[in-house]
Amino acid sequence: MKTILLFSIHFLFLNFAVYADNPAVKLGHKLKAESIDISVFNNQYYFPFLGMKNLINAKYHPGIAFGYSRNLKEKKSRVLYSDVKLGLYHHRFIQTGIQLYGNIGYRFNLTHKFYISTEYGLGYLHSIKHQTTFKADAEGNYSKISNFGRAQLMTGIGLGFGKQLTLASKPVRLYIKYQPWFQLPFIKSYVPLLPNNSMHLGINLILK
Repeated sequence: MKTILLFSIHFLFLNFAVYADNPAVKLGHKLKAESIDISVFNNQYYFPFLGMKNLINAKYHPGIAFGYSRNLKEKKSRVLYSDVKLGLYHHRFIQTGIQLYGNIGYRFNLTHKFYISTEYGLGYLHSIKHQTTFKADAEGNYSKISNFGRAQLMTGIGLGFGKQLTLASKPVRLYIKYQPWFQLPFIKSYVPLLPNNSMHLGINLILK
C-alpha cells in the first residue's frame, strides 16, 4: 500500500506540474480562484494529536481531495482565505467516506518561499459502512438491508507547512497538512463523535 501511495503522489504531481490547458484550471479561473488544490492523504481513527505517529508507520487508509481557494484579505506576511474541498477516502473494514466541506484559514509567510497555515473546516460527510446488515421479519427470516450510506457532519482544523516554487514556469505551493477532524453522529449510544486524523501531501496550483 505504501508503494502504491507514493506512486500515486508522484503521478499526480507530474500530471499537474504542467497545467495551462487543464480543465480544472479553466474552471478555477471561472470561479475567480487564487489556486486549485489536489492532495493525497492517509486517514486514521485516533484522538487528535495522540495518533500522529500512526499516520506514518501504520496501515494506510488512502484518500484523495480536490478543491479551490480564494483569498479574502491579503497583507504583506499573511493571507486570510477560504476554500472548498471534495474528498474521498477508504478505511478498510470500517467505511468509505465522501467529503464536501469548506475551510476558513490563515496563511503566514515565514520567508519569501516558506509558509505555515492554520484553518477551521465544516461540512458534509456521506459515510458508507463496509459491514453487511440484515433484518429479521416476523417469521424469523433475514433479509439484507440496502446500504446507500448516511449523511453526517464533519468538522475539524488543519495545520500546514509548505513551500512556494516554480514548476514548468508556473508558480505552485507544495505542502504537508495535518488535519484532525470529527465525524458526527457516529454511534449515538456510545461513540457520538468519531475522531479522525488525516495527513495530506498536496500541491496548490496558483492561478494569479
